[in-house]
Amino acid sequence: MFQAKNLTKLNTRLYTMSQITTQNLNGTCIQIEILNEKLIKPSLPTPNHLNSYKLSFFDQIAPNFAVPLLYFYPPVPPENSHLQCVEEVHKQLQNSLSEVLTKFYPLAGRLSEDGTSIECHDQGVIYLEAKVNCQLNEFLDKAYKDSDLVKIFVPPIRIRLAELPNRPMMAIQATMFEHGGLALAVQIVHTSCDGFSGCAITDEWAKVSRMEKGNVRNLQFRSDLGEVFPPRDNIFEMIKKGRPRGYEMKIATRIFMFDEIAISKLKEHVNKFMSYSSRVEVVTALIWRSLMRVVRLRQGHNRPSMLQFAINLRGRGSPKVVGEDQNFFGNFYLDIPIKYVSSHSNQDPELHEIVTLIRNAKNKVVSEIANASSEEIFSILIESLNQIREGYNDDEIDLYPTSSLCKFPLNESDFGWAKPIWVSRVNVPFQMFFLMDSKNGIEARVCLNEDDMIKLEKDVDIVEFSYVPK
Repeated sequence: MFQAKNLTKLNTRLYTMSQITTQNLNGTCIQIEILNEKLIKPSLPTPNHLNSYKLSFFDQIAPNFAVPLLYFYPPVPPENSHLQCVEEVHKQLQNSLSEVLTKFYPLAGRLSEDGTSIECHDQGVIYLEAKVNCQLNEFLDKAYKDSDLVKIFVPPIRIRLAELPNRPMMAIQATMFEHGGLALAVQIVHTSCDGFSGCAITDEWAKVSRMEKGNVRNLQFRSDLGEVFPPRDNIFEMIKKGRPRGYEMKIATRIFMFDEIAISKLKEHVNKFMSYSSRVEVVTALIWRSLMRVVRLRQGHNRPSMLQFAINLRGRGSPKVVGEDQNFFGNFYLDIPIKYVSSHSNQDPELHEIVTLIRNAKNKVVSEIANASSEEIFSILIESLNQIREGYNDDEIDLYPTSSLCKFPLNESDFGWAKPIWVSRVNVPFQMFFLMDSKNGIEARVCLNEDDMIKLEKDVDIVEFSYVPK
């Protein structure tokens, strides 16, 4: 269970500590003890002209929650003698985080009351020092099979959008394992940035940590997304209500690993019918087709199915609108609806048909974005979002949100002693699947209604091309 202990008191209590009990490891309960709590502020004050960071309309419609990523690191090797002490590890992480916050200064601010900007007065981000009463290898052996376990390392801090004014935009929890090893949880409010920005922040933090003190890399990001795509007062009146499927269901989550051999076979098959297919396209298409097959087993016939597919827009906007440098901080992505309707009641689509459908939908939107004004991009955003919400509300359509962090520098985030053994997301309480790079391929985390998950685990394609990590 969580035990709050020796907490450093802040002027204003930013969260409520809670007690969480998990399934045991080899007959013993996992206990995480919070040892210390700190506010980490930028090492240099944010200039006055940057004190108000304007949000964009992309930020306004971002999901209403914080997004945690968990990095699991092996014990510090003997040659890193200066980091053999736990206190020195925390000191290095905190000092480098403070330096990085001078570049990513909105994260140290607080959301304004009207929700259209971040007030950047260097209020700081939360950093929790913790320890757990088990060894890293013991935990990982269990966590690959029970993916819910990773959530015990997420900072127990409530930072949902409705509670954000006067609360941190970012929270870190660094948890030490017995006999070495570290779980580093990085939790950032989605309002402030998307997956691309979040991964870039952690990657830059790691690079600064590896370097000598004071030698901050000259990383620059564009902070004017809100100027190019300004917030809208009536944006929520233009968006239909609706939410992903599964909140009313019992959701099960499984991790399926697709190694490079399996991915190469899939690409080889698909490329007989098209000139090129990507790793993400073929794995996404295979999982989606397997989900369609599961539904057919349940319903007795094929049903219309839809993906909510996220596209990173960096490098895809018109230079006349967004400029040549599109390295924006914030949310700069688009969820697009991709719908499949079978012409046969009990047949599977060919895999290359699904890949082509995904490719064409992406290309269509990318082509539109490339020549669109800010106002036209806003219209594309609202139209796409409303088509997805219509899918949420249509009981005759099966809709699955999906996103990919493949090719993001997650597995390269070395803070000075090693690259992570494993990087994990946290399960969601609705039907969705995520893709991430693994050491030897792609890791797919699938969250699905429990009864359908039983069928998915036995699906012919899932069995042939993936494996469950041991």
